[in-house]
Amino acid sequence: MDPQTPGRHAGRRAVLSPLWAVRRSLGTSMVLFATVAGVVLIAVLLVVVTITIRDNVFTERRVAILGDAHQRTTSAQAAFDAAVVDTTDDLTTAAQAQLAIINDSFAGAGGVGVALRRAEDENSTAVINDLATDADLAALVSDELVARVNAGPGGTQYSQPVGIPDGGGGVDPGLVVGSAVDLPLAGRYNLFLVYTLASEQHVIDLATRAIIIAGAGFLLMLIIGLWALTSRVLMPIRRASLAAQRLAAGHLNERLPVSGENEIAALSRSFNNMADSLEAQIQAWENLSKVEKLFVSDVSHELRTPLASIRLAAEQIWQARDEIDDPFAARSLGILMREIDRFEQMLSDLLEISRIDSGRVQLRAAETDITAALRGVLDLVAVHVEASGSQIRLHAPDAPVVAEVDAARVERILRNLIVNALEHAEGSPIDITVAASDDAVSVRVRDHGVGMSPDVVKKVFDRFYRADPSRKRTLGGTGLGLSISLEDAVLHGGTLTAWGWPADGASFLLTLPRRLGPDATPGSFLKPGPLDVIPDDAPPVSRAGTRSAEADGEHAVPPPLTPAPASRRSDVDRDGLPRDPGDQSPSPVGGTEVSGRLSYAPAGQTPTAHTPEDALGRRRNEEMHR
Repeated sequence: MDPQTPGRHAGRRAVLSPLWAVRRSLGTSMVLFATVAGVVLIAVLLVVVTITIRDNVFTERRVAILGDAHQRTTSAQAAFDAAVVDTTDDLTTAAQAQLAIINDSFAGAGGVGVALRRAEDENSTAVINDLATDADLAALVSDELVARVNAGPGGTQYSQPVGIPDGGGGVDPGLVVGSAVDLPLAGRYNLFLVYTLASEQHVIDLATRAIIIAGAGFLLMLIIGLWALTSRVLMPIRRASLAAQRLAAGHLNERLPVSGENEIAALSRSFNNMADSLEAQIQAWENLSKVEKLFVSDVSHELRTPLASIRLAAEQIWQARDEIDDPFAARSLGILMREIDRFEQMLSDLLEISRIDSGRVQLRAAETDITAALRGVLDLVAVHVEASGSQIRLHAPDAPVVAEVDAARVERILRNLIVNALEHAEGSPIDITVAASDDAVSVRVRDHGVGMSPDVVKKVFDRFYRADPSRKRTLGGTGLGLSISLEDAVLHGGTLTAWGWPADGASFLLTLPRRLGPDATPGSFLKPGPLDVIPDDAPPVSRAGTRSAEADGEHAVPPPLTPAPASRRSDVDRDGLPRDPGDQSPSPVGGTEVSGRLSYAPAGQTPTAHTPEDALGRRRNEEMHR
């Protein structure tokens, strides 16, 4: 594993946690939206107000500076015109004196420096050096401004914004104003006046800070106010959500307090009305369900007494069957015995269903070898196996597969699965696979018969469900076997899943934990278990047609069961043919080499698929050999 993976997962969780909070909380999303909107609004307001103030302040200040510079340039020109100079030294002295006067007098107007430069197109013989009150400030005069002043007519002002160092490493905005003046003897020179705008920039900074502080305060008040408002509005909604959860959990007396006449009060009243209606309907359904359960239980119990009398009389007649000469009467007697068995099985299933619904259950846990239990079930259904024409292929490990289970219930599950496979295999082979892991055991019963569609798989465990009502039933099922098997499996903490595909057979997988909980409560195991319900030879397109008891909400927490009542086994098989109690023919199960249609495969060997076409060809070969 990449050592950086945990760090990446932690970083991803840290990034996703705010998004998760926003998606899970309406109040948080509203506060976040208000915060973003407030920040954007304050930023736009700050930019707009700052630009407006700066433009207004700087525009007014520029006009004032240009007026002051024009006045001082005019005064300097008048002083130069009135000066009496005979030499360049006299001119230099007069120019320095005039620059000093300007520098001292316009400090109150924001002036910080003065510079005097000879015009580029001046060709007089008298020349004085360029003068400046501050060489650093004189260097701020750009060549572009100098060229504009040189090219312009005398008396015209030109200005350019500059940045003036403030002495602390920063820069203050400033303005340089240039115009041409005429000096005696020397001719045309350019006079540049440097003004600072630091005071105006300070005003703009103060306004900006004031806007930021006011905006932050407004944003904080907005967040607090919106959070308080959303909390007040969402509190009844949260209360309604919790009440709905408690109502869904079965607390039918859950109600919301109603105060006021606003929308929240209307929501509370609607919820209470809905809860009242649900409580009344559920109570009515419970009463009806109790009546139905009581009816089924009473009828099942009451029918057992007359059924016992009917069976006793029928068996007396059966014992005298050799004295019956009428073939029709003999056939009717066989049908009667078979239907009595079926009726008795139906009553037993109905009684088991009534116990399931009533919740009277208790597992009789014991250490059981699942493979041995499976062989015992195969021994019980051996006659049906022979009659069906299917070959049972058992794939089991050599070592015992021991688990703590209720043996009677597990044998009932296995019997129902095998009988169901015989019913639908149509003579094709049936593969039974046993596997085990450290915490679970699995038994898969796979036939290669008509199969099931995914829609049938979804309903196969429903009570009294039949995939094809017109299909002939050869083993007389009641329609409750798979439903009871599912309840028995979940009672152990296990699962019973189904898979099927048309013309490719069906597969049922029973997975049970190897250990039950305390006091025979349901155990647990690591999903999915040692076997997959979908066999290896299943077509790829069919691998979506599965149904798990664990995935269905109606079977997630089954009611407890009680053991089915013991019933007296008849010596008449359900196919109507008598079984001789003294018949000691070899059992089709036992050992590795068996007779009949039962065979064992080595552990881990994959069963071979047989399609209906293979079964049809096998039947034709048998007919030809006959």
